[in-house]
Amino acid sequence: MTTEAFEHIANTLRPQLVQLCERFLAIKQLPEEAEDMVQETLFRLWQMRGRLDCYDSPEALAVTIAKNVCIDHLRQHRMRFESIEAGDVEDTGGADQRLIEDETQKWIQTALNQLPKTQRQMLTMRSEGMNLDEISTICNTTKQSTKTMISAARRFILGLLRKGGQQ
Repeated sequence: MTTEAFEHIANTLRPQLVQLCERFLAIKQLPEEAEDMVQETLFRLWQMRGRLDCYDSPEALAVTIAKNVCIDHLRQHRMRFESIEAGDVEDTGGADQRLIEDETQKWIQTALNQLPKTQRQMLTMRSEGMNLDEISTICNTTKQSTKTMISAARRFILGLLRKGGQQ
């Protein structure tokens, strides 16, 4: 296959491949990486240019390659995220960074402990991703009351932060 023929196929397929990769990567909120996946797809297709004439549909091959590239990327992204959660990432901050993180955690725990029990529970549940309806059901309060208590807890912690962590 000539370079010109390949460029024609690549230019024709690019919009379709971008759309496909954006849909795949939208699952993990990574649509901005779609262009990189398309480039990887076209690179792999370029490496196969000598054998493309053997395929009935180079377009179908390109779509299959794009899907596989996206799946590989999502797997790598998941493994990277899981290793960060597990703490397997190399520590580049050194002792100073760990000290700052430890002090921050202690400060957050101290601030949370100063909250009334219900506000602390509600703020914790909210930070874990629960919505107001779920929290109000668990705590047996109205949605408005839950919202008010979470807001009060946030204002209290913000006040502590502004005072430098001292009450």
